[in-house]
Amino acid sequence: MNGSKEGIQSPLSFHEPSTTAWIEYTSPDGRAYYYNRNTKTTTWEKPDELKTPQERDSVWREYSKDGRPYWYNTVTKKSTWTRPDVFKSQSTTIVQPHANTNISRDTSRPPRATSSRSKSPTRNQQSLRQNESRGSRSRPSESSAALVDDHQLPRREYRTAEEAENAFIDMLKRYKVCGDWSWEKMLRAVVNDPDYRALKTLPERKSAFNRYISTAQETEREQREHEKRKQRQDFFAMMDTLPVSEYTRFRKIKHLAKDHAAFCAVPTEKERVQLFEAYMDEHIKQLNDERRKLRSNFVQEAVEELGVLPVSARWKDVKERLMEKFGDRLMPILRSENDQSVPMDTLYYFNDSTDPELGLSVLDFMDVYDQIIADAEKRDLSQRKHEKDLLFRQQRLNREKFQQLLKEHSDQFTPSSTWSEFYPQIKHDPRYLAMLGQPGSTPLDLFWDAIELLSDEFYNERKRLELLMHDNKFSMQMDTSLDSVREFAQKHSAIPESHLGYIYQQLIIKAKRRKEEEEERRLRHRRRLLDDFKYQLYDLEPPLHSDTQWESEHARISALPEFKDIDDEKACREVFDMVMERVRERAQVKARKRRDSEPRKRSRSPVAAVTIAAEDTADKRTRRQSDASNYSSELEEGEMV
Repeated sequence: MNGSKEGIQSPLSFHEPSTTAWIEYTSPDGRAYYYNRNTKTTTWEKPDELKTPQERDSVWREYSKDGRPYWYNTVTKKSTWTRPDVFKSQSTTIVQPHANTNISRDTSRPPRATSSRSKSPTRNQQSLRQNESRGSRSRPSESSAALVDDHQLPRREYRTAEEAENAFIDMLKRYKVCGDWSWEKMLRAVVNDPDYRALKTLPERKSAFNRYISTAQETEREQREHEKRKQRQDFFAMMDTLPVSEYTRFRKIKHLAKDHAAFCAVPTEKERVQLFEAYMDEHIKQLNDERRKLRSNFVQEAVEELGVLPVSARWKDVKERLMEKFGDRLMPILRSENDQSVPMDTLYYFNDSTDPELGLSVLDFMDVYDQIIADAEKRDLSQRKHEKDLLFRQQRLNREKFQQLLKEHSDQFTPSSTWSEFYPQIKHDPRYLAMLGQPGSTPLDLFWDAIELLSDEFYNERKRLELLMHDNKFSMQMDTSLDSVREFAQKHSAIPESHLGYIYQQLIIKAKRRKEEEEERRLRHRRRLLDDFKYQLYDLEPPLHSDTQWESEHARISALPEFKDIDDEKACREVFDMVMERVRERAQVKARKRRDSEPRKRSRSPVAAVTIAAEDTADKRTRRQSDASNYSSELEEGEMV
């Protein structure tokens, strides 16, 4: 509750006797509160003086939230939206007024209830008196509708809740409650009516009021829409009687129809403009549809008249044919005859039959030409694509026939066959001649593809035959005969006879390669033994000297394990000779270095010094050449310094 006019409420029901100081009021949100006239205090909780004996003895307390009552049990500490039996028995009792009952009337403005749930909310008494006096001054109209106690107003009884609700709705209709009324406005108008209390509780009244308002709003909306449709129909009928063209503006219509009833029936200028624009949009659209339909029919007729034209058809020739056939269908403003021409500033009124633009133009002729040429291009493109597909299909057939030719000669092929060997056999065959000059794979490409496939086939057959030989302990040597291989293959495999010759050659080549590899491994092993023997000679203790002979060291050398592994005295003697040659070279190098390091007497004469230097340089060059000529890479292999 607030101090505004809408928040002022009158007491709706007084259940207390005239001796009590408590008065019950209802807030704008539908909640009941109580005011004490003596103490000037308000409370949300119902005082004991106003409670019935059942309510005083009951553990239930009634409260309200958003206009909806609920009940709280002080023992179980639980709340519920369902009315307890104690309150049900009370609500079903109809209170009848007594004529001789002294009813106290309170026409003053009730104080505002506090928003808190305290049991005894109080206010400043001076503030309450100011609010009451201000409320009485601001609402003089309420004095004419004195609000009385429920005991004073008569109540009507109804057998069913439906009858009570219908009575409440009829009461609202009697007071002409509209869809834009608020609950407070309705309450001020009907609170003293007996049918207002046809529904016992405030939530029931509010629910019925809300349903009535929704229905009223829907009815009012439908009525407004009906009125607008009627205004639209009348306005359009008026526009049909006026000289209106597609270029007419609203200010002209306003001048022509200012006294017309249909024009004046539209309340606002904005709505009139909207109706005018809707009318113009509808009729201009209809006019454009007629023009478009005429052009569409003409295009179809012109296309049928011209028929099929080649891609090379010229616009000049097509235009002459179209003008000759359809010249009389041009727009009136475009016709060349003076008796048929229409001025450019001629206006076409919607209620007239003369439309200066209802016809054809040169642009329409160009559309026909574009459509015919586009169709011709599509046909030409389709024809070219068809011819290309036929050519591609023929080329594919030529390749398949040539591949069949290769299969017929496949028994003459081996993986080592060449094109020069095969060409003389097919150079006059039509299947080969048909392949010449066409794009894609050439006869040579197809030949090598067949050879590659044949090579894979031979390889797989050879691997299977080798696996069978390994499983059956058949040893393939260089001297193995073809008959032996053929006999084994016929016994253990299904290799064609024509393939055995090539496979046998491959097996022989592989046997030779295998023997060569074994020989190479043997020689590599022998060289490794000779190197080990050479290294052992370098490591002998005492070491070999430059004058050591084979015979003198034979006993010691023959006892070496490396000598026994070689088991070839001649080869060992050759290695010994190479080692001795290297030992002598080392000795010579050492002797030369010692000789060069000895001091020599040098002359103090510059000429003599230059001569000695030149001799030393020449001597060093000679020694380097001698060392290079005596160098042996075989001796230095694996040499350890």
